[in-house]
Amino acid sequence: MNQRYIYLCEDSFEGILSAVYLAYEDRHGHKANEVRIRKEGFNQELFCEYILVETDFDRALKVARTVQREISRQAYEFIQRTAISHFPQRADAIYRFIIYGLHIGEKILEHLTLPFMQTLFEIERNVNNEIYHWKEFLRFQELANGSLFGRINPKSALLPYLADHFSDRFSGEDWVIADTVHQTVLIHKKDQGCLYATMEEVDFDELSLEYSAAEKDMQQLWKLFVDTIAIKERKNTNLQRQLLPLWFRKYMKEYEGNETRS
Repeated sequence: MNQRYIYLCEDSFEGILSAVYLAYEDRHGHKANEVRIRKEGFNQELFCEYILVETDFDRALKVARTVQREISRQAYEFIQRTAISHFPQRADAIYRFIIYGLHIGEKILEHLTLPFMQTLFEIERNVNNEIYHWKEFLRFQELANGSLFGRINPKSALLPYLADHFSDRFSGEDWVIADTVHQTVLIHKKDQGCLYATMEEVDFDELSLEYSAAEKDMQQLWKLFVDTIAIKERKNTNLQRQLLPLWFRKYMKEYEGNETRS
């Protein structure tokens, strides 16, 4: 049985590109290689050599530049977006995309029937849908100092893709959006750009927030409004969850303590 080589990389775009670089460098043959996201406690397979890949930003940058130069800028942006997904199969699909793309160039994006392309397009569609939903469902709360604070719990690491949208809509405000899953933040200063940062030491769910008086009043009024317009006899929980999935309700005040509230 032929030997297989499994490259275990960090769960990040740079980690995946570092594994792609090393897989090329080792020259085992692409059919024998596989790139996987490194996870704790995985089951090892027979006839496989597992190679731990350390994230190397210089190597990742070389791969990124090669993709943009030899394939296209559009192709690079495509795999960059799929890389933020939570689907583990994205790592090997991106590897296959780069291998094939270096042979045929920018036309790689037209080969919709290839298995790895079908995987990546499905992943991209999922990511785009989640970005769209968070643009619609994100709730800001006004703090005592006048700034706005919002929390999201996305499955994908999509926070940077919200920057332009909210910078445009709230350009004249100081605001922060915290991703409580991936421990990252977007910080926006009034009439300036956004700063994207990692804050692994902060538990955003345990932050003690002091709301403005207007915000407290608005929260109470909104809860009262939601309760008042509800018609018990016409309650349709399944339709509610279809229009507003439970996943997006965690930081919505009207659903606090009651996920199926009408």
